[in-house]
Amino acid sequence: MIELDAAQLSRVRFAVSPLWEVGLAALVLRRADPGVLFRRWAEQSRRDVDATALDRVMALTAGRDFVPDIFSARSGEDQPEISDAPDHLRGMPDELLARDLTRLDRAHRGGHSWIQALGGDHTRAREEIADVVAEFWRGAIAPHWQAFRRLARADIARHALSAADEGQGAMLDGLHPGVVWTGEALDIFGACETSFGPTPADRGVLLTPSAFAWPHVHVMSNAPFQPAIAYGVRGFATLWESSNEEGSFPAMERLVGAGRARVAGAIATPATTTELAHALGIAPATVSEHLRTLRDARLASALRDGRSVVYSLTELGRELLFAGAS
Repeated sequence: MIELDAAQLSRVRFAVSPLWEVGLAALVLRRADPGVLFRRWAEQSRRDVDATALDRVMALTAGRDFVPDIFSARSGEDQPEISDAPDHLRGMPDELLARDLTRLDRAHRGGHSWIQALGGDHTRAREEIADVVAEFWRGAIAPHWQAFRRLARADIARHALSAADEGQGAMLDGLHPGVVWTGEALDIFGACETSFGPTPADRGVLLTPSAFAWPHVHVMSNAPFQPAIAYGVRGFATLWESSNEEGSFPAMERLVGAGRARVAGAIATPATTTELAHALGIAPATVSEHLRTLRDARLASALRDGRSVVYSLTELGRELLFAGAS
């Protein structure tokens, strides 16, 4: 929970954080299965990024959710670009860098020799981490960055209109299905919190649309950095579509059309209508129509989970989806 009074609420702002994106992307690659929405990007990244750099950037995160202060959002209007990573790291106090490297070494149970070596030489750590981040960025994120920036700008504009029409609280309430504005605080459900303790939100909260946060909300509340929330930008799943001109699921597309095939691909990982609309960047009504068609064709099923309805592929739907899939 992040408490916000009127003054703090007025300081909530948006900013894209390239460095945090690197950390969140590394978390996606750490998963045994990144999920259908990220699978194509993950396969491409593992192919295009140098193997040593890939191993090291993943070593700079841990578990399901730990993104260290190396990637933290900082106070001020501008977030570090990747070219600014060396300066960003040089400006990080030794005690913060040591804290992160110690926690990473503990998370890896002392089993990653590179992390151990960095812990004993902070000058080397700053230089080599910056090099690893730059290499990973070139192969995994740079090819999609301009398209992501367009999505992010559209997403920020949409939230700005919501704030203008309904107020800041309503805008916060619409960030993500797991973010709820109570009138006094943000309740965040199912968050991945990279935090060592609560940080006062005197400077407000930084909201960062992300290509890699979904399905979680990532909360950073580490002093001395500004509290920040990374949420999945609407339509992020379209970012890697152009890498396969023939489409992901040709058999499904021939049967039900490209739009319904995209929805079918998305529910290979069970999801609600709201989650699908957010991830795919299409209207909830359109998602509902596509789901209804898939259910009528016995390719999808629905299961109520509390107040939500979760959709998933049937066995028939899964067989068709992955028949001849690239």
